[in-house]
Amino acid sequence: MAPVAPERQRSSLGSPDSPTSPQSQGGLSGPGSSSALVLLPDTEPQDPYDLGSDDDESDDERDSQLEIQRLPIPHLDSALVFLYLLSPYLRLGALYITDGTEPISLWHGLLTLIFASSLSAFCRHLWFMLSRYLRKFTLEDILIEAFVRGRGQGRRHSFARTSIVCAIALFRVLLVAMYFQDSVNSVLQLVPEDMQSFAHPYIPAFLAFFVLVLSVSDTVAAKPVIYASTLSAVSYVAWLIVVSHAHATGTVQSIMSRPQQGILWNIYSSIVFACTTTLTVPLSVSLAGSLVAWPAKRHRARRFKLLNACSAALAMFLMLPLVVFASLRVISVNGRTSVISPGVLVPIFRTMTLSLAIPSVVVSSPMPRLSHIERYTPVNPVRFIFVLSAVLLSIAWPSVANIIRDLTLVLACSGTFLLPALTHITIHYFRRPLAIVLPQASQSVHASPRASVSGPRSVSRPSLDPLLQRKERYLQRRRLGKRLLWDAGIWLILIPVCTCAVVWAVGRSIGKW
Repeated sequence: MAPVAPERQRSSLGSPDSPTSPQSQGGLSGPGSSSALVLLPDTEPQDPYDLGSDDDESDDERDSQLEIQRLPIPHLDSALVFLYLLSPYLRLGALYITDGTEPISLWHGLLTLIFASSLSAFCRHLWFMLSRYLRKFTLEDILIEAFVRGRGQGRRHSFARTSIVCAIALFRVLLVAMYFQDSVNSVLQLVPEDMQSFAHPYIPAFLAFFVLVLSVSDTVAAKPVIYASTLSAVSYVAWLIVVSHAHATGTVQSIMSRPQQGILWNIYSSIVFACTTTLTVPLSVSLAGSLVAWPAKRHRARRFKLLNACSAALAMFLMLPLVVFASLRVISVNGRTSVISPGVLVPIFRTMTLSLAIPSVVVSSPMPRLSHIERYTPVNPVRFIFVLSAVLLSIAWPSVANIIRDLTLVLACSGTFLLPALTHITIHYFRRPLAIVLPQASQSVHASPRASVSGPRSVSRPSLDPLLQRKERYLQRRRLGKRLLWDAGIWLILIPVCTCAVVWAVGRSIGKW
């Protein structure tokens, strides 16, 4: 017998058809086999509702990074994400706590503050988990996925996206109008009474020009927006120090009751309004934008949870003295109430807090791009119209201003507390659960015409379906078990609280209480 050449021996050992081939030992078939190749990960896929895990798969990293690159907010480090998570708490809602004309119970105020800040952090985490579960990186995409049926329906999806963007833009315009109005009123406290009517038209124009200069950037990652947001938070802390010093030294004055801010406004609603937030979904994605290495992705969820909890806790700590001061307010017999003496520093820091917070709201608002016009103008024309509309609304009649405040309060509370609960319920109770390990192609293999005409070679392809389906059912039950805590929080706390708030708002609007 002639000896076998070494090359022949290596080819026969490395051949897929050889019984000693490594592929055949592993149970994988060669190119001529009709068996399906299914790759199961060594570790079980995790769920976004697991507090100590991450469910992102490495094979989706490329698509996720491409989507992240198209976001209006690029990568931000943890400090900037913490700044944008904290700054919405330290704005108009917190400033309104000391503007009330009636004293409140200290315990009721503290319970309202703790409960509202905790629910705000809870709802922020709901948005974060929904974004990871659906792999959507904007609020519009999450809402379309939840409330718009069907795929590939361009006209319906386009209409839904336009409606969502318009609703967000309306809320931002109303919010900026409230910021402008309160800033103008604070500046007027520094102007002599005989000159206030003359200075009133010029102050909004100057503030609008100031805001437009800081809002030229296209993203909140720009340095002007970052500096403005930082100075806004610092100004709030300075304002809080001045207010605390005024209460500690007793430098308060008695004035008659302030003008009504709206039907729905009181100290408790001001506390709730202070805990309303925005930009949760883009901020959570921007925090994960630079995590390219798969092992580092495990720390993404923990970092956002930590930043979310710390920002809510710090904001609650910075609003706590205001609730105490509101509980110590004394009303005299003649109907006058003790409030902080305006002085000079209080209106200055209050104006800085609100006016420097406007650029981040304007820049983060969804706006259409007019590239053929922007090349001839230093500012986006749509952004100019946005700011102009807010300025015009800020100088509206008092009755219109009260309606604007009430509508802003309803939109802010609905978007922060009610909308994430309804989105979570719709996705997890009225939509099919997303597959974990079951390939999408295997779901349609039985209905494929190729499977019916390919002959005996296609008989072995569905043989792996029971195994995958059993694995899928196990992981779906595991995901449901981890989600029970969040479902209980939504059904037992968030939904009843939102229902009571809606009933109270309706009754208050029709004058029942």
